[in-house]
Amino acid sequence: MKEALIEILRKHIELKELEEDSDTWRSIENNNNGYVPVDYAHDMVVYQNAYFSDVHDELTDISIVIYNGGTAAGIWPLSVAKNTQNYEIGSWGGVLLPPLLCERGNTTESKRKLLRKCIDALNEVCAKLHITKYKTADVVLGQGTSIWTQMLFENGAVCYGVDNECYVDLVLEEQEILSKMRRTNKYSIQKSEQLWRSEIITKNSGRDKIERSFEDFRRLHVEVSGRETRSQKTWDIQCKAVSDTNDFVVMLYDDRDELIGASLYSTTGSAGLYSVAAYRRDLFDKPVGHVSQWLAIKYMKELGMRWYYVGKRAYFGDWNQPSKKEVSIGHFKEGFATNIFLRLHLECSVEKIINN
Repeated sequence: MKEALIEILRKHIELKELEEDSDTWRSIENNNNGYVPVDYAHDMVVYQNAYFSDVHDELTDISIVIYNGGTAAGIWPLSVAKNTQNYEIGSWGGVLLPPLLCERGNTTESKRKLLRKCIDALNEVCAKLHITKYKTADVVLGQGTSIWTQMLFENGAVCYGVDNECYVDLVLEEQEILSKMRRTNKYSIQKSEQLWRSEIITKNSGRDKIERSFEDFRRLHVEVSGRETRSQKTWDIQCKAVSDTNDFVVMLYDDRDELIGASLYSTTGSAGLYSVAAYRRDLFDKPVGHVSQWLAIKYMKELGMRWYYVGKRAYFGDWNQPSKKEVSIGHFKEGFATNIFLRLHLECSVEKIINN
């Protein structure tokens, strides 16, 4: 099926598939002269495809590098998931991400033309698979709604939910970032630094060190979760990403050198993401994750990144009815944020867009 879907995309878009053009994908991911969310990182797409392959009955990756006149113009994580007899289109088994177009060489007019082609291709794929609706989401940063979102609204898309997203502006000086943090978090960071020994694992740590650290991380995660929550393959992909990219892990140890916390931060050239973490449950009455966040922020600043996405700030009144645990985690993440941006969730009717 993959070949047939790629050919439909190719009718509308000049393209190459993700894995045949991974070097170009990584180049755009790291040198877009703009903000590239970690959702678009090559290794994140590979990881998410592996993870969601275990969730759906069937998952087909059709991610592409978009070209315009022979020049690479953008990247688009795309996948088709099948459950029973029904298909859904999205990005690595989840909500559809917008195409990410390069800033350099693309005017507003050329972006609209490329996005029009993407929408036409998307809807032809949907028509072939009898998909009548798809969902997409887009973060509204300081510059307002994106061209993609505007075009979908013009074609009848409906906003069915809004999330609050926590970010740290890494352009700010360290003291200014600290001044915007929740006061109790600043105290907890100081306390954490006294209680725990920390170590940042990066590609410079060496493959053996990275692999040993990841195995310790995985075991702690299983212990904290009470079970294996995902496959060994997904851990291997993340471990390799630390070896090959600027992704990194913050490890925390007690005074007996026992691992009490670990957190993975995924990256692109301009952004960081709080990806996965595990902390010993018997230490929840002590500050543990706070120092990890602060060390990660300082390290991302060293790498010259623009934004750190901490995560969603959930509220009890949200459209998707988050759990008490999700609200609590969101409150923790908000305590580190310098900015809160909105993520718009849109539902698009394929029939309406085609008829337009």
